[in-house]
Amino acid sequence: MTTGGAIDRRAFLAVAGGVVGAVAADLAQPGAREQGVGARAAWAAERPPVGIPFMHGYDAPAIKAWSPETDPYAKYFRSRVPLARRIPSFRPTQANPDLDDRPRLMTLANDYMEAENFVLAHRYGYTFEAYALRFWQYLDMMGSWHGLPVYGDAGKDEPRFGTVNLPNPAWTDAAHRNGVKSLGCWFWPRPEDFAEFVERRPDGSFPVAEKLVEMAVYFGFDGYFINQEGQVTPEQAEALHEMLGFMARIAPEGFHIQWYDALTTDGRVRYQNEFNEVNAPWVVADGTRVCSSIFLNYWWSEERLQRSHDYAVALGLDPYEVVFAGTEAGLNNFSQPYDPRWIFPEAGEPRTSWAFLGTEFPWRIAPGEDRSTVEAQRPVYVLERQWWSGPKQDPSRTGRSLPPTGEDKHNPERWDGVAHTIVEKSVIGSYPFVTRFNAGTGLRFFIEGTLVGRRPWFNIGIQDILPTWQWWVRSADDGGPATNLSVDYDYEVAYDGGTSLLVAGSLAAGEPVELRLFKTWLPVHADAEAALTVLTGNPADVEQAGETASDTEPPGTGHAARLRLGLTFADQPDQVTWLDLPDSASAGWRRVSVPLARYAGRTIAAISLGFQSPVAVEDYALRVGELRLTRRSDAVGRPPRPPRGFVVEQAHVVDDVATVFLAWQLASENVWYYDIFRRLPGGAREWLGRVFDEVYVVPGIERRPGEVDTTLELVAVSPSGVPSRPARARFSWR
Repeated sequence: MTTGGAIDRRAFLAVAGGVVGAVAADLAQPGAREQGVGARAAWAAERPPVGIPFMHGYDAPAIKAWSPETDPYAKYFRSRVPLARRIPSFRPTQANPDLDDRPRLMTLANDYMEAENFVLAHRYGYTFEAYALRFWQYLDMMGSWHGLPVYGDAGKDEPRFGTVNLPNPAWTDAAHRNGVKSLGCWFWPRPEDFAEFVERRPDGSFPVAEKLVEMAVYFGFDGYFINQEGQVTPEQAEALHEMLGFMARIAPEGFHIQWYDALTTDGRVRYQNEFNEVNAPWVVADGTRVCSSIFLNYWWSEERLQRSHDYAVALGLDPYEVVFAGTEAGLNNFSQPYDPRWIFPEAGEPRTSWAFLGTEFPWRIAPGEDRSTVEAQRPVYVLERQWWSGPKQDPSRTGRSLPPTGEDKHNPERWDGVAHTIVEKSVIGSYPFVTRFNAGTGLRFFIEGTLVGRRPWFNIGIQDILPTWQWWVRSADDGGPATNLSVDYDYEVAYDGGTSLLVAGSLAAGEPVELRLFKTWLPVHADAEAALTVLTGNPADVEQAGETASDTEPPGTGHAARLRLGLTFADQPDQVTWLDLPDSASAGWRRVSVPLARYAGRTIAAISLGFQSPVAVEDYALRVGELRLTRRSDAVGRPPRPPRGFVVEQAHVVDDVATVFLAWQLASENVWYYDIFRRLPGGAREWLGRVFDEVYVVPGIERRPGEVDTTLELVAVSPSGVPSRPARARFSWR
């Protein structure tokens, strides 16, 4: 029942464990085959400037000796964003109201796919060439399928990869903001002594287990994916089993350990491809939980999945909480030999939950090798939407038009779309809710419509909560699809961050269009209001930092199209209440607000935008820079206190280029994030970075002519977007 690709992968792993070692094991991962050779060639190439923090892997001695004080760069790789609580499911506002909300979704994936990230992984950086996932709303867990050399090996021709790697903290930030758990990864085989990992003290405790929990708590992630895919002795397998049970007992509430269906309890690698008496002891043994869930190997069938469901129920387990049927996204892309409809039969209830390996594959298979421009990345994100929202890139119109398996594995018409079977989820259940549609990468950086940063950048950790439905555009009259308007993230101009939401195309006379954006559960209070910040027409070409896009056409110039805000209330989910937004004669970004007092006592279950015109419009274009729902009683205008303890801890200057290490005291309340600026000669400010943390490293600061000292500013920004007064620190170029 196995595919040729899957057999090759297992053969490669067998070789990796017994002969080739860590490098081969890493290249056996789907995706590494495509980029591993290039990464290996780069190991001996240019290194980053000394002192720029990069992530690394951990072997057993490093884990047992671990502490934040001795782990190089540890404090720069903590996620401080708490795991958000998701709102309840609500069938009437689902893109497909018939979907069952019990199945969960897990993905194991590489993160940014930045150049060399198999050996030099970063939290953020100053290049545009990095992938940022835009579809957290379907996921419940994400694991870091990456692999990293142990500290000190990144620059070697044959680096030794650690058994354990941590999730990228920026991805953990984004995951947590969307209610998704983030897992580190244990990958075996590696060229180490396995006995070191399962060492047990006389009192029955396991030092590696204790440290793995301690590391997860310190770095701010939620558990581990255990990929034990190399044979060990029966005694070592028994010790591993006891160690995982011990780790589950000492871990904090909500800690998740997912087991991969590979190793048997006697130490052999035997893929079961179902949940049965062979692999169940890794989840529950003698009534005691060992791991939280299992990721089934990929070669399942309808019968095996049904047996998995029934066996979990027989053990008193929830099959949707425990059993995740695996799909090799990175290997088979859109053409899957094991049909997802076997997990989700069209007639009958779902059998298990679902898991992916390699959902970063759109970055690899999109045409061309250059990923440094918006146009070069555009096909990547089309493929991404087709994976998650279906071949029509519309979660309300999912479903394949071709059989699931074929030679053309890059053809999305063979794929239903994740939204075909997995319910969309949301965390928008309280005030304030503010999004600027910042996708997590950019060519430039804007704040309040002003260009403040000219360097390309990536940092998914500051990605906003993005639209729940990408893209659900329909007729506001009959609910049918409306294809005359397109929607995408625009990198040309933003209100805050690197992107805005661009709605462009044509409007037919008298035919209103709805763009359904966010799934919510927001009780309306008498002091609640909604506001949109928009830019109509073509943006100005912003040439100098400090200038705004202010010479655009005034809204309404050239056509009579109007923008409306749509609210779907839980007590009337089959209709949209449309609010006309005040017009304005001003140019550039404009904010329009509407009070919601008349709807007090009701609950907003979805938010839409509406577009209509009494006459035909052929060249409609609107950028949405910000959407906010706030309450006056939440003191939305109250700025945070200025940051305390802001210092330059280190400043390394080489050839008039500085790398600066910054620190401050993380506030306990009323802070969404911190922005870091540089004051330029003449008084203008330049954006350097954004983070929710207490440390930041800025590389590549270039000295200006005659500059002796440089002043840096740190600004705290409240959850409603109000900035504090800046704190200042200086460093010298001498």
